[in-house]
Order: sequence, then structure tokens, then C-alpha cells
Amino acid sequence: MWIYIFIVALLVSYLSGSVNYAIIITKLVTGNDIRQLGNFNPGSSNVLRSVGKGWGILVGFLDGFKGMAPIIFARIFVYSGTAPQDFACLYAMGIAAVAGHCRPVFYGFKGGGGIGTMLGISLFFVPVEFLFSMLAGGLVSIRFFKRTEHKFSQWTPIMFVILTPFVTLATSLLIDIPLFLHISIGGHSWAVVTGAFMLSLLLLWFNRSFMKKRAVEYKALDNSSEPV
Repeated sequence: MWIYIFIVALLVSYLSGSVNYAIIITKLVTGNDIRQLGNFNPGSSNVLRSVGKGWGILVGFLDGFKGMAPIIFARIFVYSGTAPQDFACLYAMGIAAVAGHCRPVFYGFKGGGGIGTMLGISLFFVPVEFLFSMLAGGLVSIRFFKRTEHKFSQWTPIMFVILTPFVTLATSLLIDIPLFLHISIGGHSWAVVTGAFMLSLLLLWFNRSFMKKRAVEYKALDNSSEPV
């Protein structure tokens, strides 16, 4: 029976992730398709730049919530235990939601980058480690990508996607400070650490062409600043 429940949970998370609020909100507000505006990416950062900051923030919140909501429901009614297997199932649901955002069934399997959805999932499982990684990623962007346009919306997400699983692993090995409910600083089970790595690897894989493009642009910008 549990395998059927797990499959349904994955399907619900994937379908929730497949709802693209950037497309929906932009259509409702402007009548336009966000995939035809700005950098053509159906994500919160493009909505923020092309439609408005408030609408971009709303889309970012909804992207995070659509990944977190099925997990919260499953945590209350299905996987309420403290065993690593429970958290493994919950993290698998989060990964399914990110897959839905990046490859949505409702939009021909062409979606956004999944950063907002990852944010919601990471805030549920490892909020302290994720926020630290976000801060560190911002500092790295300021230090090394200061001449890059939109460095916070482009390079900071790449940095904290890479950093989050390693910070989660480090805190899990070194400290264990319970906070409330399932949230702690460190002390995470193998399921949470493994889930953090799998989620980051999935996001890097889905965004590999974007990162390659950004790297080429940064290299060209760096070469253009060299003295002749």
C-alpha cells in the first residue's frame, strides 16, 4: 500500500510544481506571455524585471509555496514520523515539484529554472543552512561578479544551489542544535543530506545551458576589461 501512496504523493507534487505562476500572473496582469518578454524565462526574476517588483515577489512566493504545500500536507497526514525514510519520501516529493516546475506537463515540458521552488523546499527542510548559503552566495556575487548585470538574480542563485548541500553536510557532521519541530541546525539524517545533494544536482542539470551561457558572457566581459 505504501508504494501507491508514495506514487500519488510524487504525482501530486509534480503537478503542483507544473503550475507556472509566472505565466499565469503575467497573463492576468498584462495580457502578455512572460515567455515573450525580457529574457523569455517563465520565472519570478523575469516577472520582477518585465512586469513589476511586486508581481515578481508574488510569483516567487507562489513558486516556493507550490513546492512546500504538498510536503506540509504529507508531513501532517502521511509521513509524520521521525525516521529517515519519512524525510526521504518528503524530499522526493520536493524533487518532484522542482521537476514539475522545470519540465511542466501543462506547458509542453518547458518551464523555468526552479530556483523559487527549491527555495520553498529548502526552507522546509534546512532553513538555517539554506539562508546561510544564500548570504554566502550573495557575498560571492558581490566579490567576484561585481561588473555583471543582474548579478543577484543570476549568480547568487547558482552559488546557493551549489553551497546548500555542502553546508547541510558540514553542519550535520559537526553540530546538532534542535530549534523547533523538525527544524535544527545540523543533526540532519542521511535522508535530508542526500536529498539536499540530489535537489541541487537536479537544478544544476536543468539549468546547465543557462549557466554555460552566463559563464561565456562573464568570460567575454572579463576579457573586454583587460588592458591592451
